[in-house]
Amino acid sequence: MKMMLNDMIAQFRRPRGIALLLVVVMIAVMLPIVTDMNYEARTEFELAMNYKKKAEAQALAQSGLAFAAIVFDLQKQIEGLLKSSTLQSLGIQSFEIWDIIPFDTSMLRAFTAAGPFADIGDITGSGSSDGTGTTGEGISAGDQGVVQPVDEGDPLFEFPGDFKLEFENEDTKININLLDSGAKEGVARMLWGIVEPQLYDFLFLENTARREFVTREELIANIADWIDGDDERYLIGGDERSLYDEFIPKYGVKNARFDTINELRMVYGVDDVVFRLLAPNITIYSSGRINVSKAPPIILEALIRSYAKDKNSGMFYSEDMMREFMGKVLSRRARDGFNKAEDFVAAVREEGVELDPAVSSQLTAEGSFYRIRVYGERDGVEALIEMVVDKNFNIYFYREG
Repeated sequence: MKMMLNDMIAQFRRPRGIALLLVVVMIAVMLPIVTDMNYEARTEFELAMNYKKKAEAQALAQSGLAFAAIVFDLQKQIEGLLKSSTLQSLGIQSFEIWDIIPFDTSMLRAFTAAGPFADIGDITGSGSSDGTGTTGEGISAGDQGVVQPVDEGDPLFEFPGDFKLEFENEDTKININLLDSGAKEGVARMLWGIVEPQLYDFLFLENTARREFVTREELIANIADWIDGDDERYLIGGDERSLYDEFIPKYGVKNARFDTINELRMVYGVDDVVFRLLAPNITIYSSGRINVSKAPPIILEALIRSYAKDKNSGMFYSEDMMREFMGKVLSRRARDGFNKAEDFVAAVREEGVELDPAVSSQLTAEGSFYRIRVYGERDGVEALIEMVVDKNFNIYFYREG
């Protein structure tokens, strides 16, 4: 009897053990499948949301671009007013509106929310002095001061996301595409002023680490040869094509203007270090004249180095003395402004350096070409539109990123 009872208990327990084992196996099999499905679903959802945010950021950037056109039109009107004899007699200097106002909706939204700006609801909702309300058209709304609703439109800058505008004057750089024009000598002189400081001697010393050894003169000649229409080396003589014969893959001199700044990397003698030196200071879009009212110190120094009548001064051989000299020139610009090209020449002269009169053909105090960067941002996702325009907002370059 006892044995029969044990057999029955064993038979009863056996199926329960198998079921538990089956459950454990199913869980072990299904868990990674469900986890993978959940991961894929979340990934696809996040990709879809990021795509949506990217599209919204792009739309915000497009809105910022339209806003930039309005800003340019406003700038032209301001310049027209500043050129009037009345304002000039008051000593009011020309300025560019983007140097004063940050065109960043996240900042402007804070100003309009906290600053002395009246909300249209406060105006239309206010009652008259006798306690009766008036509508937006000035019609009485009754003794209770009830105001008829008016269409206010969307509040200023109250929209999801932000856009930001950045303006950069291309006339503060050296236009290397003019090396195939009548301004060739002037551009070459300014490029010489960029690479002349003794600080860059290590770039032009012959050594085994530099595969494409060139002197300063050869570097400038190679840049000019890349775009001029002949096959003879500028300043040096010889066949300009021979430098590129050993390149793999082989290519020849373009003999046409640069299409992008990055194309400068293809010129013989321009390695990564030389490119990083030149790229921030050159352009392929500008009038060819340097805007001395906005140019960075390195460009002003290049002008002084390339057009100084007497270079026996110690500052041309001492970086510390040159920094001190440039500090004085920049202080004059900050104090008085360079409203005319002659103001720069006069400031340099007053500090003890006489410039060649030919420098006047390379100078201006106004901008004519601008690089505009518009950033649209939506919940951490950013879109960029970059373009180069002239003062009439004619577009010379455009890209989206």
